[in-house]
Amino acid sequence: MFISTVPFIYSLELTYACNNNCSGCSNLFLNNETSRSSSVWQQILTRVAPHAQFFKLTGGEPTLHPEFMEIVRAITAMGIPFTLFTNARWHNPQAMIDLLTGTPQRSGLLISLHGPDAVTHEMFTNTPGSFDETCENIQRATVANLRVHTSTVLTRYNWNRVREIVTLAQMLGAKRAVFNRYLGLPMPDLEPEEWQLRQAMWGIDELGCQAVNHQPAAISVKYGNCIPQCFMPSSSTGCWAGITYGTIDPQGNLRPCNHSPLVVGNVLEASLEELWRSEAMNRWRALLPAECEECGELSTCHGGCRALIEIRRLERDPLAKGPLPIRERPPREVTLFEGARPMVVGVVHPESFGYVVMRGQRFAPVTSQAKSILDALDGRLTLSEIRSRFGQKSLDFVGSLYLQGLVELS
Repeated sequence: MFISTVPFIYSLELTYACNNNCSGCSNLFLNNETSRSSSVWQQILTRVAPHAQFFKLTGGEPTLHPEFMEIVRAITAMGIPFTLFTNARWHNPQAMIDLLTGTPQRSGLLISLHGPDAVTHEMFTNTPGSFDETCENIQRATVANLRVHTSTVLTRYNWNRVREIVTLAQMLGAKRAVFNRYLGLPMPDLEPEEWQLRQAMWGIDELGCQAVNHQPAAISVKYGNCIPQCFMPSSSTGCWAGITYGTIDPQGNLRPCNHSPLVVGNVLEASLEELWRSEAMNRWRALLPAECEECGELSTCHGGCRALIEIRRLERDPLAKGPLPIRERPPREVTLFEGARPMVVGVVHPESFGYVVMRGQRFAPVTSQAKSILDALDGRLTLSEIRSRFGQKSLDFVGSLYLQGLVELS
């Protein structure tokens, strides 16, 4: 597995303040200083902007930062796309929607929705009235043509309500329903039992393969975080924390991810290269059982969640069951017109092993040997001409990048 020289995707924890009181909150520092001024965030952004390809604005509730609008404008001026992670309980919904619709760098919103009704949702948020307010603002946002994905943490209160949650998200206008396992210290009263989690996963994968109510414009259904394939084979994929993205808190501290308490240093005091390749980060990346190294699914799930291993002081992800043989998967096929002209639409970034092609949160490692093909994907040559110059295998390479949204055809 490759490791980027520095992170190119960053979660920015703008503030620890929140107007919900979620039982399974992933924020590790709720009692810390709630926010820093936009001038401090401007300093942080200036340090990371030369490397950043994408930001995730999170918290707490990031929109509660007293200078949230100034921070968004600073990111916009840098030309870096971002997603807003929010509970959508905004003090002034119309002002927030106006800000976001007027921000071209805004990629979309990920909005917490933990149940299909007030009782289930508020069992998680512990905030009466939060369900109605969240749903109203999801609908306001989608009516304003903002792209919304909902985000649900699977619990013992909602594990059997997956289809209803997806139906509600679609009704509110969301384009995707994202489901996450709970990541944090043990919470027996909140976490679903393993059989309940498996049942929920069957529902997620079933809905991910068919339209809700057989409607043609179906909502997409995905996993948001990693579940080991040895727990249950699924469409869940591995986490890239500590590999391609990291988290920065209001003080400028760099951590591997939002769920990890490990502070490897401060971006205002040391270079990103130094912090990303530090002994502390390397030890964190090494939190992987030897048995996972032998597993045929390691490239899919990356061994599960390292943050859980860390905070629960375990030897492996608590859902991990043991190594698996390599699972045969039919290759994805795509038919491309030979007269089409492919063009890379991402950024090609040099790395120690070769290159990474990046576009938003999508990326693909590329060997140095393939760089000549990448250089030719500038929209001038046809696929037929590329095949004549580089051979048949070059079309497989182009097709792979096309399927990942890193190449477009004209």
